[in-house]
Amino acid sequence: MKHTLVRRLSSTTALLIALLIIATASAAGSFFDSQANAPQVSGDPSSNMSAVFPTNKQNEPTIAVNPLDSHYLIAGSNDEQRQPPCGPGTVRGSVPANDCSFFPNVGTSGIYTSSDGGTTWTNRGLLDDQASWISSALVSDGDPVIAYGPKPTGTGSFSYANGARAYYATLASYKNNNGSYPPNKAPEYLAVSYSDDNGLTWSAPVLATTKDNPNDFNDKEWITVDDTPSSPYFGRVYVSWTEFRSAGNGSEPIMVTISTNGGASFGGPKQLSPAGNNGTGNGRQGSMVTSGPDGSVYVAFEQGSGHVVSISRDGGQKWTRPINVAAVVDIQDPIPGANFRTNSFLSIAADPRSGNTTLYIAWSQRTADGGRIWVSTSTDRGVTWGAPVQVSTSAEGYAFFQGLDVAPNGRVDLAYQALKTLNPATFGTGNATIDSFYVSKPTGGSCSAPIKISTASSDPSASAQNNLARQFYGDYNVLVSGATNAWFIYTDTRNGVGCPAIDQYQRIIAGTETVRGDMGDRIATRLGQNPYSHEPGNKPAPTEHCSSQFGNSDAFVSVITP
Repeated sequence: MKHTLVRRLSSTTALLIALLIIATASAAGSFFDSQANAPQVSGDPSSNMSAVFPTNKQNEPTIAVNPLDSHYLIAGSNDEQRQPPCGPGTVRGSVPANDCSFFPNVGTSGIYTSSDGGTTWTNRGLLDDQASWISSALVSDGDPVIAYGPKPTGTGSFSYANGARAYYATLASYKNNNGSYPPNKAPEYLAVSYSDDNGLTWSAPVLATTKDNPNDFNDKEWITVDDTPSSPYFGRVYVSWTEFRSAGNGSEPIMVTISTNGGASFGGPKQLSPAGNNGTGNGRQGSMVTSGPDGSVYVAFEQGSGHVVSISRDGGQKWTRPINVAAVVDIQDPIPGANFRTNSFLSIAADPRSGNTTLYIAWSQRTADGGRIWVSTSTDRGVTWGAPVQVSTSAEGYAFFQGLDVAPNGRVDLAYQALKTLNPATFGTGNATIDSFYVSKPTGGSCSAPIKISTASSDPSASAQNNLARQFYGDYNVLVSGATNAWFIYTDTRNGVGCPAIDQYQRIIAGTETVRGDMGDRIATRLGQNPYSHEPGNKPAPTEHCSSQFGNSDAFVSVITP
């Protein structure tokens, strides 16, 4: 009967149905995705298959688009392509087969470029492969963020007529621990390099903070450039971060520093928040800085149980006290069904249109139904904020690590990853899948329904910390908007496979102790400590107990046409 009815449809009805299908597809937009770190090891075309853990590991990706020509994009990530494989060898020497630790003096900040709008990418290696970095005293330590702005004119001003300059912010430390401190001190620094040729070559690193203290651990920096020609602070570069002043004492203010000369130097840091727990709440982390079309600068961050924003109207000289945006309940760490660390760090973006006063903040909020992406809006330059609106749904899964930006025409672009699990009470190979999703809000319109923008799912068990104690997806993803496209870059393990021996090891130690993450490994290694000395159980060796594609995590980019 059904087939009979279909055959009897009039030609007019059939045409209406076809038009409806086309209209629905058009409303959803289109997308494609590609691997940014291609090939996985720069200069080695076979490395997508031949690289083994941890050489095959990328995460915490970042991306920026040239504002003058959107064919050109630069991406980066925590990238271990120069790290030696686990176990004994010509680099590590005589070490246990399960030693996958970060090797001293090997950088971890990768560079990838595209000249065709993100269709194809070239892995340019690490910042440390650049001649300017080879001759410097610093080694890159990851947490990359890239931003574009105008080039200096040479007369103290900036102009896009000179072209666009890209800035790469990264954590850094002194090679061979050759700083001015004793061996038991290893402060983490912030460094910035710039490129005037769309990421092909980079300047020598410049320290972005002049505060030099052996007890400081600077972490989770962000960088932005005032890119509005009519702004009184056009071309100014801002870097924000969390300054952990001494381990365990709860002193962790949000800081910001400014460059007015195109990244040649940075001024003294300014403190935007209280340092200790004096009623405002600790847990200050995940800062993000952006600028508005009038030159206002906004540093947003998580403080205690809320998201807040500090504002400067004079180019970063004076800042407001943190203004409440919304209460936040951090998502579960780990997400049930997986074992990688998580957070609810926010994303902030300003509408770039001249005279506009609107800002958006997005984050992943823990709800009774799991992690959901929420967005709060300010229409008065960040002074007050509206009630949060949920934009992700249960259909996508447990949402985390969003990216947010506003296009030149005011279109809001938001993307995120979400996890689905077979059994939330455990974790391991085949138990969970991760995909990426996109939501848009056209000028004057409402948010679209989420659409999936990853062509293949990822299994988080294919990722791992270097100490193998947990899966690892980093701490953030990034989205950048252009006039006609949006680009979302994210950690992806579609090319990796899990390892049952590692799954078992992680389940044994889960809940028995607090295990340091990757940065803890790096600092411990630099101080000559064994990052594995206190872990229980017998750790497997990836080269002996796992498939060659274990640990393979990449930086993938979804290019969306809304």
